Formats: sequence, C-alpha cells, structure tokens
Amino acid sequence: MELSTVKACLELTGAPAFAVQNGIVSFCVPAARELGLVEGRTVHNVLPDALLPEPGGGTLESEIVLADRLWTLRAVAAEDWVLCTLRPGQSQTPAPNEATLLYVAGSIRLALQDLFVAIDGAGDSAGGDTPGNAALAMRSVYRLRRTAGDLELFSRLRTGRYHLNRQKLSLAAETDRFCRETAELLESADLHLQWKLPETEISAVLDWSLTACLLRELLVNAAAHTADRQLRLELSKVGTGRICFSVQNQAAGVPQDAPFHRYAAQERGDLEGGVGLGLSMVSQGAACQGGTFLLSTDPEGRTTALLTLPLGAQADSGSRSPIQFPEAEPDPGLTAFSPVLPPQVYSPECL
Repeated sequence: MELSTVKACLELTGAPAFAVQNGIVSFCVPAARELGLVEGRTVHNVLPDALLPEPGGGTLESEIVLADRLWTLRAVAAEDWVLCTLRPGQSQTPAPNEATLLYVAGSIRLALQDLFVAIDGAGDSAGGDTPGNAALAMRSVYRLRRTAGDLELFSRLRTGRYHLNRQKLSLAAETDRFCRETAELLESADLHLQWKLPETEISAVLDWSLTACLLRELLVNAAAHTADRQLRLELSKVGTGRICFSVQNQAAGVPQDAPFHRYAAQERGDLEGGVGLGLSMVSQGAACQGGTFLLSTDPEGRTTALLTLPLGAQADSGSRSPIQFPEAEPDPGLTAFSPVLPPQVYSPECL
C-alpha cells in the first residue's frame, strides 16, 4: 500500500489517526499531532501501552493515556502498515440525568430542613438547646457549601475548565497524612478507617488537591452505606506508570447489581437510573487526570471503588488560582464529610 493511499484512508476517518511502519510512526493527521504524536519516533516510545497487531494479525484495541486523557486505540494491520485511529475512552459510569438532579435537590432540602429546625429551636425561649441548635445550623451550612462546591467542581471538570496543578510529591507519605487526618475526623461519627500503603515510597506527579477531593468523596460515599462502620483504603502501584486507590466497605442491605444507580429514584417510572453527583464528579476527576474509576459490589455485599491514575512525568508550571477549587479552605474535611459527621463537630466553639 502506497503512503498516499494510507494518508487518504486516515484523513477520511475524521479522528486523530496515524500510521505505523516497522514500529515507527510514519504519518499523523493534524489532530493526532495536536495530541503530541511525533512522526519518526518509535510507537512504543510515544505510546508505551499501545497494542499493535503483527502483519496479517487482524485488529487490536487497547486503552492508552494521551494528552492526559483516556483513549481507545484501534489498530488495523494492512500489508506492511498498521493503521491506527483514536477515539475518546468509554466512560465506565452512566451519565448524570434528571435522577441526579433530584438527588442534589434532595440533599439541599435535607440541609435546609435541619437549618429550619435549628432556627425554630433557637427561637424557642422555653429551655431551648441553644448550643445544640447552633451546631445543627452550622452543619447545615457546611452541607450546603459542600453541595455548591461539588456542583461547581463537577461543572469545571465536565466542561474542561478545570486546570490541573500537577506537582511532584511523595505519594505514600502524603496519603498517610491524609488518612490520619481523615480517620481522626471520622472517629467522631464512630466510623473507623483502616489504610494500607506500599512499603516503599512512590514518587508521583499529580494534582493532589483534586485527588484528595476525590478520595474524600469515595470515603463519604462508603461511610454513608457501610453496615459495620469500617472503611478501608489501600494505595498500590500498577505496573510502572500507574497507581490505584482502593476504597472498600461492607454495604448494608441486599447487594445491588448496579451500585452507581443507588441514588436514582428508580421506583419512579419516568426516570432512568442515574449516577449521583459525587460519583459523577469522581469519574470526571479521574478522566481529567488520564485515569479511570470503577465501582463494583460482590455477592457478599462488599463494595469496592477503584481510582487509577497515571504517576505523571512533568509538573505543571506556574501557580493555579485556588478559586477554581471549591475546597480551598482551612479544613476541607469538615465540608466533605458533613453528610456523615454528627452536629456537635460543628459547634461554634469547635470550629
């Protein structure tokens, strides 16, 4: 097959596409060059995770990370060429829909209900519990702040307006610090966090503020559905270039076939199952960093969330404004875990 024919075939795809000959990237359409593919380099130097067929070997598909996004690479063997096209990686989660919006509205209503109860109690001069009402009111404020922040962050992630701030860090040490602070906070709700870290340090380049936010969301989701008050977090290395956070809990009630649908009003015939806002945010936050997010429940009712992220290679230059990040506050844990923490944690004298 002539190079001119190869070029014509790839340009007709309308997608980022490139051709490989003898293991070398020989031609790229402009959309592929914009993603960082370089002609003249070995394909496994540019895309180490790519699976390519041998001549006459048919078609292979593999998932790769390119330009901080997950892609599905389809490679077709054609004589002495391998023709490759890229398409955005498939999401492992259903898209948010009207059920998600109703769940968010329900969270706001619950927070407002507590707030009105606190206000009514504070207005009752006949032996009212003033400190208790103040704590209940403050927790409601934190819950509302959490919902607003999640909506803002989700919007930025979904529309590509969140700017990553990846910096080099010692990941095991940072995760240990995060787990200790979180465990202390969860103890006030009689929730117990256990964590397991690699024996050797992991040097990584990633957006820790965003990653910590996603981990808090997974933990609060696990805490809200645990049957034994036990939460487990594990950090492990996957291959040479990725890490995986695993968050696990024993789910209450009957195991669900589709755990992502637990927030949907499925008894309403006019709504389809939909993912909750928080888990939608985790899925988008993982994809934003070139990672993946999976959630499953086994027959024993044990729910496992897997957040897999690339280790990264180069830190982002310049500083990022904290205004893009809703949890740029002294103690983001108080906001993130407000749905499961008791009111007394939010007493004005404790804050």
